[in-house]
Order: sequence, then C-alpha cells, then structure tokens
Amino acid sequence: MHAELPQDDHPPALLSAAQVTAFWNDFSGQLTALAALDGRAFVEAANALLQRHAPGLSLELEGTPGEDGARLVVTAHGNIEHFEAAQAVVRQAPPLAGYAVQAFRSRAAGSNFAMRLQDFELSCDDVLVAHYDAGGIIGLALSFAQAVPPQLQEQARHMAFILLDHALGEWDFAVRVGPVEFVDAQPDAVPLSQFPAVFDAFQREVLGRTYDFPQEEQDRWISLEVRSRDADEDDAPDLLTFHDSAHALATRADLSYLLTLRFPVDSQESLDCARAAQDALDAQLLAQQRGVQAFTRMEGMQSRVAAFYVNDPDVAAALARQLAAEHAPGLDAALALEYDPSWREYLGMYSAIHRQDRHVAEDAA
Repeated sequence: MHAELPQDDHPPALLSAAQVTAFWNDFSGQLTALAALDGRAFVEAANALLQRHAPGLSLELEGTPGEDGARLVVTAHGNIEHFEAAQAVVRQAPPLAGYAVQAFRSRAAGSNFAMRLQDFELSCDDVLVAHYDAGGIIGLALSFAQAVPPQLQEQARHMAFILLDHALGEWDFAVRVGPVEFVDAQPDAVPLSQFPAVFDAFQREVLGRTYDFPQEEQDRWISLEVRSRDADEDDAPDLLTFHDSAHALATRADLSYLLTLRFPVDSQESLDCARAAQDALDAQLLAQQRGVQAFTRMEGMQSRVAAFYVNDPDVAAALARQLAAEHAPGLDAALALEYDPSWREYLGMYSAIHRQDRHVAEDAA
C-alpha cells in the first residue's frame, strides 16, 4: 500500500497557476507591440494586462524596452500579503527575449535621495536610523536630524517609511525588518543614506546571515527535549533536533515556503521508514540547493515530523510524495505547506533556544 498524501497541501495561493499562465500568455503575445512604446507607455500597458489577473501587483521596468539589460520587476508595493503572488508570477515567467524578470523592487540607486510631499521635503540624510537584534530580525529606531514642526510629524513619519522602503529594497524592509519606532535621536544612529551598508554588515556579522548553504564540515545541529505549552507535566517530552546552521539561510527570498512531512509511528520499523523518507527528502533538496531542513521533532511515540524551507512548493511537494511512497509505503503520511518568508516558525525556535544559552552563560558568570 502506497502512502497517500493529500493533494490540497496548503491554502489556495492569492493567484492560481492558471491566472499566472493567463497573464504571461497575454503579455508574451503583446510583447512586440509593447517594445515599440516608450518606457512610461510600456509600463502603463503592461500593468493594464497584469491588473486583469493580479490586482494586488504591479510591473515596473528597469532600462529601455527592447534593449539589452531591460528588467521587469514584479512588485507588491511592500504589502507582504501579496508577496506569495509576486513570487508565483516570477517563478512561472517564460523566457522573454531581451528581458530579465525579478520579484520585488531593488534598492534605489544613489545613497542620498529625497521626496517632496505638499511642499515638505525629506531626504535620506534627514532620517537617522539606529538598529538592534529583535529576535533574528532587525528592529529600527528612527529619528529626524532636524526638528519637524508638530503639524508635519505624521506626514514626515509616513515619508520616512517610504524612504526606508526605497533605501533598503522591498524584500529587506518588509521581511527582514521587524519593529520600527520613532524615538529621540540615538547616539549610535546613522543617516539613512549610510544605513544600507550598516544593515548588510549587521545581517552578515551579527546575525550570521551569509545566505550560503551550510557546509557539511561546519554543520551544527542541536538536540533537546521540549514540551508544548498545553502538555501535562506527566507527559513525555518531545525530542527536537534543530538545524542551528540553517540560520545562515533564514529569510532568504528563494526559500520562503515551510514544508512539513509527518508520519505516524508506532514501532521501530515505522520510525525507521519515516526517518528514511525524511532523510531522503533532505538529501535531494540539499543536493540541488532547493531547500534546507529546519528541524525534526519526535512527538511522543506517536509521530515524527520534519520541516524544510523550500524554493518551489509544487516541486518540493511532489518530491515529498514520491519519497514517502518509496521509503514509507505503509504509513499514512501528512504533508503541509505554509508561506513563511520571514521564517517565523524557525526563528521563534532559534530565539528560544539561544535565549536559554544566554541565561546559562549569565548564570555561569
């Protein structure tokens, strides 16, 4: 008997595959005519096509239509609720002669730029930024270099958010930045024009985000006993094996889906089969750099779950079904997918585990 995994593994995306295909068919069919337009007219016409299928998204153009180096940018305007749809559109994009396609706005060119709204101008040099570790994401404390009249405070704060979005880029600001608050000027604050380099250095040197897959010789796993909050004191703890080195990949834009593969276990034989299927999935995803295992959890002696962050939910789900059928044909496996670009599930565990480490270090001191 083969393992039966449900086909509707995750809630419907904001866009169906059919909607995405319909958009690209429309766009490809009119690309020659679009390339004859100037940049502004190209963008207007392209967005009219996109709005028919994905009203939460927009297309922007970098470069000149029809010339080498032109790039189509699918943006959700920083609204993370539409990020999954933006990535689906880019993932299913057909080859387009003369155009690259990317999801989300890049950082604005130039370090110090400004915007004007209702006769009030604010530049990147006018916005001061301090930062801190907010549990695996970056918290920001903003202030202004010069006094802002009370009646313009709300407007200035709104403009500061827009400048931040353009300075850091759409993905970094929406996914990798956590709490943002306005405060009195901080001694360690820097102008926003200088902050992107500070942001990148903090990600790399403090948070350890190289965004490179961990090498086998440096791979680190942590095993510990855990209990759910609603568990009785007499219940046996779960056994968590946590992939600590996966933290280097956390919030990587092409690994934004959390896939969990769970098997019921009631004997050593079923446990061995579950582990074999999950290990095989881990090996294949890692070999192709299409995903990384985040953790495994032995839930009492009732089930074993393995969690992965993957780049393509459909490909990863099909592979999981295949390997479950090969390695655990007699087990009733369960597969689930969740869009988790902020790695909320993983970073919640990471923060809790390393908070305990800090407490031990403090007690020892």
